[in-house]
Formats: sequence, C-alpha cells, structure tokens
Amino acid sequence: MITKINTVTLYVSDQQKACDFYVQHLGLHVRRDEDMGPMGRWLEVAPDAAQAGFMLASAASFGKQDQIGASADIVLHTDDVAGLRQRLIAAGLPVTEPETQAWGTFIKITDPDGLEIVVSQPR
Repeated sequence: MITKINTVTLYVSDQQKACDFYVQHLGLHVRRDEDMGPMGRWLEVAPDAAQAGFMLASAASFGKQDQIGASADIVLHTDDVAGLRQRLIAAGLPVTEPETQAWGTFIKITDPDGLEIVVSQPR
C-alpha cells in the first residue's frame, strides 16, 4: 500500500535558478542538496512540514531537455493568495489576476522554465 507521495521531479534548465525561485519567491525550503554522482545533484525543495517535495533535476543530466517546463498540473495551497500575489508582483514575477471559483480563489505563476503552477486559497 502506498502511504505518501515522496517527491515530484521537475526537470529544469538551471538547478540553482529554479531553487532560488522556489525558495526566495514561494517560501519553500531546501530539504536535500546532495551529490548524486554521475547524475549530478539531488536538489529537493518543499514547504515546512510537507510530506512531498519537488526534486529540481537538471534536465541535461537526465537527458530530459524536452521536458523542461512541462509537467502534470501542480497545485499549491496558501492561506493568503492576495498577499502572495502582491509579493510576486513586487518581485517582478509573472502572475495572473486572481480567479474565484466555488471551491476557492487561485492565481497562476510561472517558474523560470515556463512551468505554470496554480496556487489556490480554499474557501
């Protein structure tokens, strides 16, 4: 039986640039940063106390250049979507206008490789 999701791999063009984005702008923390030998660097970021994290994998090291910025839909939650949006705008980052649905309000942000991420605030 599966008990949790451990990591989701995001193939990125520049691990440090991606790490800076997720840590500085989204408030995630580096959970692991280790040498993986020939495969390069294991760089994992996650929110505090989260079970799952994002492994920011060098697309070149894994032969996945065609997957940079491509992924299944990623949805993160926040308690303050308006405040997060203002901080992202102040940092000069691409972010959409908030949209409200029956289940809550969300914005879409774009990481340095063009990956679109939904950040929602449930009702």
